[in-house]
Amino acid sequence: MRIRSRVAPFALAGVVIGSGLGLGLATTASAAAGPAAPTAALSCYGSAKSYTTDNVGFWPAGSGFAYTTSNCADINVKPTTTRRVRVCWKTSGTCNGYRNAPAGQWTVAASGVLDGSGYWLDFEGTGVSRGQVAA
Repeated sequence: MRIRSRVAPFALAGVVIGSGLGLGLATTASAAAGPAAPTAALSCYGSAKSYTTDNVGFWPAGSGFAYTTSNCADINVKPTTTRRVRVCWKTSGTCNGYRNAPAGQWTVAASGVLDGSGYWLDFEGTGVSRGQVAA
């Protein structure tokens, strides 16, 4: 999973401190820079939605679309049972290749997605699939 980075201000602070201009604040700034990645990860998975597919394995069910957000740089799925999944795009109707998504684990279904992109998930085979999606 890649996460949108918002750590540039912390990186700049590290340069200032590393150059001796921090005046003894290295411990404070380092502590502030350390949790940046875990906080970003929580915002991606923390914004996850539950999903339930229709009987043919599509989510959102029917003819709807889901949309990517700025919370995650990828589309991630965490199914309750192991399934193969692919992402299909609203604008082109094309899909990427199926990827194995093990039960209870986050799996990147599509990487490097643009914010606001319309998509749907296609789970291989028939039958209902449940889990979480973060995009």
